[in-house]
Amino acid sequence: MFYINLKMEDKKKFKRAFKHTFKELGVANIVISICKEGFEKLQRTHDSIHEFILLAPLCLPSGEKVSWHSKSAFLIYQFEAFYSAHRSFLEALAGYYNAAYTLLRNTIELLLKGAFWECLAHKSFRDKAEIISKNKVRIGKDEITLIDWFKDLFELKPSIEDDFERTSAGIFDKILPIPEDPDLRRLIPSIKKIIEQLSQWRIFDPIKEPINRTYEIYRNLSADVHVIPHKTDIGRRLLEQKEPFEATVIPNELNKFSNLLNKIIDIGIVIELNILNNWIEQNGNVKDKLKKRLSVIEKELQLHYASLKIRKLIERI
Repeated sequence: MFYINLKMEDKKKFKRAFKHTFKELGVANIVISICKEGFEKLQRTHDSIHEFILLAPLCLPSGEKVSWHSKSAFLIYQFEAFYSAHRSFLEALAGYYNAAYTLLRNTIELLLKGAFWECLAHKSFRDKAEIISKNKVRIGKDEITLIDWFKDLFELKPSIEDDFERTSAGIFDKILPIPEDPDLRRLIPSIKKIIEQLSQWRIFDPIKEPINRTYEIYRNLSADVHVIPHKTDIGRRLLEQKEPFEATVIPNELNKFSNLLNKIIDIGIVIELNILNNWIEQNGNVKDKLKKRLSVIEKELQLHYASLKIRKLIERI
């Protein structure tokens, strides 16, 4: 309707702008990537991203008084992770690998921080936060931890603790002053410590050596974020003896990216299922739904740890 109502001259401008933008999207390279560089593997990677976003609503018990708001801190970050992973995939198909890997690090950070804040919104996890309870920061005359900060918050207004249990995303309103204050900001643990804390909470179960495995992925992706020369797209093209200033498909890089995205989605689904574990455990219908997805996740998508996690969850049906 917008286009129909345009004047003829404006239609010409719109067509030129659209044609130019279409070219800048790298659609020609996307076609090359899909048609010539292993369609089945790329389809598996793409479908894994969508499986990740599918599982959360699948795990919400139906016909019961269970609200998604109780997991909303994680679910908000989960949706962001989905979009970030999807855009990352499209950038890789178009031959913009630095942008793809940068978004991929954003994806894994969203997964980790979403799980971290979700857990902190619940007393059962705060009471067992052994890793971050060791991270003491001097604020004025006192040395406090992030857990101490929450305790002070609850003392000021005890109802907040119950509010978090019902709507975990409420934690974001309360922690807003932390990243904006240079001193309080130090209360937020590093990604390495967040990974260690999530591991202690068993959010990575059943992944083997989850701390090293997850942090290694994050650390390697940081090279792209910090634009180390050979991690720039021009650097990659020079190493492959290709035209340095023209976006082009690099099969080895696309294959490497696809493998890495699969690993991150595999970890992401494990995190997701562990965060939503109490939903799954209290409802046999949810387990039945997961059982039906198992063959897709295990055989078609080949997500190893996600498959193991689902088997552990449904073995008590």
